[in-house]
Amino acid sequence: MSVLTVIKSIWKGINLIREIFLNLIFLIIILLILSGIALFKESQKQDIIPQYGTLVINLEGVIVDNSLYSDELYEIQNKLYGKRVNLSRENSLFDLVQKISQATSDPNINSIVLKLDNFVGADLSSLQYIGKYLNRFKEANKPIYAIGSSFNQSQYYLASYANKIYLTPLGAVNVFGLSANNLYYKTLLDNLKINTHVFRVGTYKSAIEPFIRDNMSEEARSNTSRWLNLMWNNYLNDISAERKKAPTQLVPSTDIMLSELKSVNGNMAQYALANGLIDAIRDEFDFELEHKIKQKVSIYDYRLKENAEESNKEPKIAVIFVNGTITNGANSSNVAGSQDIVKQLRDIRNKLQSNNIQAVVLRVNSPGGSVEASEAIRSELETLRRYQIPVVVSMGGMAASGGYWISTASDYIVASPNTITGSIGIFGIVPTFENSLSHIGVYNDGVSTSPLANNSLTQNLSDEMNQFIQMNIDNGYFNFISLVAKARNMTSEQVDHLAQGQVWLGSEGSKNGLVDKLGDFDDAVDMAATLANISNYKIDWQKPEGSWFNALYSDMFAMMPKSTAEVFFEHIPEVKQIKQQVSLWDKFQDSQNRYIYCLNCADVR
Repeated sequence: MSVLTVIKSIWKGINLIREIFLNLIFLIIILLILSGIALFKESQKQDIIPQYGTLVINLEGVIVDNSLYSDELYEIQNKLYGKRVNLSRENSLFDLVQKISQATSDPNINSIVLKLDNFVGADLSSLQYIGKYLNRFKEANKPIYAIGSSFNQSQYYLASYANKIYLTPLGAVNVFGLSANNLYYKTLLDNLKINTHVFRVGTYKSAIEPFIRDNMSEEARSNTSRWLNLMWNNYLNDISAERKKAPTQLVPSTDIMLSELKSVNGNMAQYALANGLIDAIRDEFDFELEHKIKQKVSIYDYRLKENAEESNKEPKIAVIFVNGTITNGANSSNVAGSQDIVKQLRDIRNKLQSNNIQAVVLRVNSPGGSVEASEAIRSELETLRRYQIPVVVSMGGMAASGGYWISTASDYIVASPNTITGSIGIFGIVPTFENSLSHIGVYNDGVSTSPLANNSLTQNLSDEMNQFIQMNIDNGYFNFISLVAKARNMTSEQVDHLAQGQVWLGSEGSKNGLVDKLGDFDDAVDMAATLANISNYKIDWQKPEGSWFNALYSDMFAMMPKSTAEVFFEHIPEVKQIKQQVSLWDKFQDSQNRYIYCLNCADVR
């Protein structure tokens, strides 16, 4: 047998193994898809899930403006892995309020029970919006009851809208105040011999402080203290109005709280009862017997009724989401990808005759991000407006820095009183590792045709490059305040006084001219209809078109079960901060290293 024959035989064997392996992989994928379809169809069977009785709002996880994953996907997850508490679940704010709104007029729903032990939380603006619809439910003479083994501040805010709040005997109401803390890494970076080059404009632009300080600057402390105390007062006033008790009774000063807690031997449930935070102490079993709740339906099983097919002639208001850090590329969890958002806006513009979209509401819930990515969205909004399509910005929990940059290309801005906004400033950050490398005996050397050409993470920045970047950052700041000045009919000097990276709440923004009106998403939709001069319209919730592979990958990732320890670790505020700060070097891909990002206001608790 010749050598050539042996090689051919080996090659045929390799090809056979490869084909068998690929066919097995393909077969597994087909089986997974078929199993998923079968489970999905099973989850769609509504005849086994009663749609009447008490609506139980038993939220798990967090509330976001726009979830990448549907309720059906989580149902499939439960079928595959068994029902378990999912603290990382994303709940759509607008799906939730639509269900509460439907239940209000649904004669088959007679009451609501709030069971929020597994609800991680939401920003105050979102909680207020939900509270608005809970009040409408009560106004329809349908009672709301809340029961919990413990209430954190987000849970208690929603519970305060209940007619009665019940706490288990060993429970607690943990309403103490808000805090905004950061981790600081200057000494760590010094010890690692990482040279962090920072370029910024704005006295209060504190996003880069963790990399150049070991503590909060006085300017950042003063600014954060102002808006954080204002937000806390808004929280107290809201729960006070719902509970019909003075804020100082519900949440007294620390010394009074400790004294009253001591008088009940540290029993948090008795303390909550004495101070009017709750109405009764009893366990869940007694509660359900007393109110004779015979039939219940979970908020996750309660289906929204589909509207009859509307004619394409009916005018539409498109809703586009900018949810998370603004970067180049596609949308993902807590990331607003300019590529997807620009495509949505461009599709609206290119299909005006067929889609009959008369106005756009841009829902912004973002701390900002890349200048390039933010400008791509802003520019496309400007182009859309030239086609006489009004654009109204609805600011959610946060529309700061890059979130405000894109908002300048709107006809009208509606913000919640508790929206974190402003942070009009800009920075650049370039780490270099020449000292780290030299410490272990690695050096970089070579030649270049100019000081600007010799640009590497393994070498220190030249004086010329430092000047170059700083001038570019200065120009970016000038462009930012110029955009704001033109949009808000101010002078550059007036904007500069409000800018410098300062953070404002929406209630302050309405006074200093950064927003047009205080309100919620509904107010933004009403304004869009007014500007478009339409009355009967349909809301068109825009969803980005994802690729088949990305959709499958995202769904499989969402369906992977996580341990309680993993989920707990993910929601530790300090862990979230580290992930956000690492994203400055990871997700951001601005070619000129220019970022408009409000890191300091990204995690309030």
